[in-house]
Amino acid sequence: MVKIIVAFANQEKCARYAGVLEEAGLPVFRHCASFSEVRRALDECGDGVVVCACRMPDGTPDALAWDIGERAAILAAGTPEQLQMCENPGIFRLSVPCSKGEVASAVSMLVQLRQMRLPHRGENENQLISQAKEYLMRQHSLTEPEAHHYLQKGAMNRGMKLAVFAAQLLKNA
Repeated sequence: MVKIIVAFANQEKCARYAGVLEEAGLPVFRHCASFSEVRRALDECGDGVVVCACRMPDGTPDALAWDIGERAAILAAGTPEQLQMCENPGIFRLSVPCSKGEVASAVSMLVQLRQMRLPHRGENENQLISQAKEYLMRQHSLTEPEAHHYLQKGAMNRGMKLAVFAAQLLKNA
């Protein structure tokens, strides 16, 4: 599931954007006041859409985009002058002022694009992954996001699909 993260240093603006998305039926996973908070949120959820300001206290959308790579789509909201400073070609841009509908449509489109990228697993694969996470949570006192991250990292390091790595982990347990 694609998670939506809203990141603005100004809490009122952050709440306004989140409210617009929630009203449009797009649930917001996390509100962030800095890009370091966004990175932590992405570590927790794995995949997402980040709606953010062009300027944050700890960086720019460009720096965030280079840092997170393909883990999330970024929608930077700002004036045309601010948006010109976003050089990363992977950043989507939303010129403000804009309507609530434009914000919701842009985010909805990015969520759909992200969902098309996500692997589609069968029920058996989802059950294996859940069982492996439960095993890791019991044996190593991990939280669910930590167990999921462990599985993702293990599968990636071995060049395996997540479900294949989960099955191997359970077999060797």
